[in-house]
Amino acid sequence: MLPIPFSQCPFCLSSAINKAFSIKDYSISQESFELFKCQTCSLLFTQNPPFESNIGSYYESNQYISHSDTTKGLIAKTYHWIRTFMLRKKRMIIDPLSQIKKVIDIGSGTGYFLNEMKSNGYEVLGIEKNKSARDFSIEHFKIDVRDPETLLSGTLMNTFDVATMWHVLEHIYDPKLYLSAIRNALTQNGYLIIAVPNYQSYDATHYKELWAAYDVPRHLWHFDYKTIQQLVHPIGFKLMGIKRMPFDSYYVAMLSESFNKKALSIVKALIIGFISNVISRFNPKKTSSILYIFQKINVTNNE
Repeated sequence: MLPIPFSQCPFCLSSAINKAFSIKDYSISQESFELFKCQTCSLLFTQNPPFESNIGSYYESNQYISHSDTTKGLIAKTYHWIRTFMLRKKRMIIDPLSQIKKVIDIGSGTGYFLNEMKSNGYEVLGIEKNKSARDFSIEHFKIDVRDPETLLSGTLMNTFDVATMWHVLEHIYDPKLYLSAIRNALTQNGYLIIAVPNYQSYDATHYKELWAAYDVPRHLWHFDYKTIQQLVHPIGFKLMGIKRMPFDSYYVAMLSESFNKKALSIVKALIIGFISNVISRFNPKKTSSILYIFQKINVTNNE
């Protein structure tokens, strides 16, 4: 278990850490949490989050759509519409990468992505900590979904040629442990796809403390283009490319505006989302969420 509160950077172990600002959990608990920044590696992280054994209560709400699968409200309906559209897009990214059509999804939620892959001829396995989400996937889609111990136990050596983490890495208390286990589960030259929010995006800098993608305390780590590579590369992965996730800026802007509770919030969200997307077209590193494509490499030759 990681030491909490952190007296040094959890990733690079530098003692040069300072408070950046405070963030409120608008979605569920209404508690406030501090974000600290490492002056050495630029990681932004949630200081003094709940212990892992106590984090479950911060997910137990219909507001947390990926686990509850609720369709109530405009934001939830928007989430489901975007998800439906993006399922095919995600598969199209994976198709040219996969040779044996075997995919493992870490943090598989309610299973819609794996169902898309399974329906198109893939052998799939989901790893999901939340029992309700696991049960939903198994009941509705007949998908093999297991708890994280299946991954961490090392029994899946060289099994899958693609692993995915769709907005999951930022939730994991020990990302290095998980990334090492994922690497072991991948075949030689297999691919790891990670999608995470980007705190250097236009919408993040616009909304500041109200940026919904900080999502404390559920999001422990807040990445940019530089910090995620500093985490993933030493474990034995090489960055092969990045892709924009253009819908995320609109969705995150809608959530962020909902915290303000002001008139014309939807119109403002659409404007901010649009501006963010225009900027990211010229500089993908400024996208609201970035999709990273990593390839497994020999750790002795990963310079």
